[in-house]
Amino acid sequence: MNMIQSFNRTIDYLETVLDDEIDEKKVAYLSGYSYSMFSRLFSILTEAPLSDYLRCRRLTESAIALRDTDEKIIDLAFRFGYESSDSFGVAFKNFHGFSPSQVRKGKPFKVVSRVQLALSVKGGRSMNITIQTKESFTVAGVNEQNIDSSLCTKVWNKLYAKYSHEEFAVLGEGQCVGVCHDILNLKTHDVLNSNTINYMAGYIITDVDKAKNMGLDILEVDRTEYAVVELKGSVPDCIHQGWKYVMEVFFPEHGYRHSGRPDFEYYYEGHMDSPDYKMELWIPIIKD
Repeated sequence: MNMIQSFNRTIDYLETVLDDEIDEKKVAYLSGYSYSMFSRLFSILTEAPLSDYLRCRRLTESAIALRDTDEKIIDLAFRFGYESSDSFGVAFKNFHGFSPSQVRKGKPFKVVSRVQLALSVKGGRSMNITIQTKESFTVAGVNEQNIDSSLCTKVWNKLYAKYSHEEFAVLGEGQCVGVCHDILNLKTHDVLNSNTINYMAGYIITDVDKAKNMGLDILEVDRTEYAVVELKGSVPDCIHQGWKYVMEVFFPEHGYRHSGRPDFEYYYEGHMDSPDYKMELWIPIIKD
């Protein structure tokens, strides 16, 4: 199934359960990904967390219901997933600028339309991508579980607060990587309430015993086939552009999808804020 079509069918389903529980198995069936992986890939494509999108859509639909029906505000609050009319009222006013009762009486309200993903390729848009199988290897560093994706920089700060690049380099060949991993094992609560990932900042190593003695977290990576994407530009902009290209162009065009295994940001030496900085994405793939 075409990836864009499967995403849109999944969004169609989510639109039908804005006032009900999400069936994660249904999401997996429609999209080909677990709910947590779908949530992450949605944020890459739209540059907004799925949880925020669903919250905005629920508040939009609740405002429409206020105008079009006589349903009680407390009943609308429960129907759209709020525990009380007070919590609903606060969220509603923060979003629309007016309380539910004010909107019912005619005050204006915001409308966030449903997302429709589409393949849009501009002339000359391309990236250098190669398919590579990498044998198993080990990463050592600082691992953080269930964090918002905006906090990855803090994980790197924790890493270098422990040891310098030179101290890490002697554990292997100085290969520096950021790892997003175990997406399938994230808890539903974490996925639904934030743009949550498991992220590790570290180095590919060969001396595992020494790394353990240094108090570093260890991640064993199995033999995997990757789409290796060459990037050029300042970080994190080039990373975002790389992911968008893979999701919007490379995957649909070549029939691949993310396998759910760990994916990597592979950093070369240099100034990361330079427009000429070079790095890679290693995205684990399987045929769709």
